[in-house]
Amino acid sequence: MESDGLKYYQIGELARIVDMSPRTIRYYEEIGLLNSVKRIEGGKRVYTDKDLQRLKFITRLKHLGLTLSEMSELEDIYQIHQTNKKVLPRLSELLENHAEKIDDRINHLIKLKADIQDYQRKIQQKMEADEDLQKGGTFGERSGHY
Repeated sequence: MESDGLKYYQIGELARIVDMSPRTIRYYEEIGLLNSVKRIEGGKRVYTDKDLQRLKFITRLKHLGLTLSEMSELEDIYQIHQTNKKVLPRLSELLENHAEKIDDRINHLIKLKADIQDYQRKIQQKMEADEDLQKGGTFGERSGHY
């Protein structure tokens, strides 16, 4: 839909473009992440290219691990200062915090993987020792204690 040379989207069309549900778009509007929504006669919502870009940005931030609360914080900063000069340093800080959490999770997962592999080796040794016993081996020939 076009009016005054601007492209307007109905919610269903916008939802398809950004691959999210109309309910999610309305929710983002309710919590203040999408606040430039216009209404036409009859109160029907219409969305602009600015809203489209905003939803793509929200999707990107979500993908990067930001919570809706963190996004709301960034929106609040923008609304107060009306510039990205205050938003971008805070966004950078939030992303750094998320990167650190990811590093912590990776390190934890590496340790967990090593524990799993160690336990698998012990299980394999136990199975081999049990197999040796069944074949007539003696207790002293077992390879390890459990």
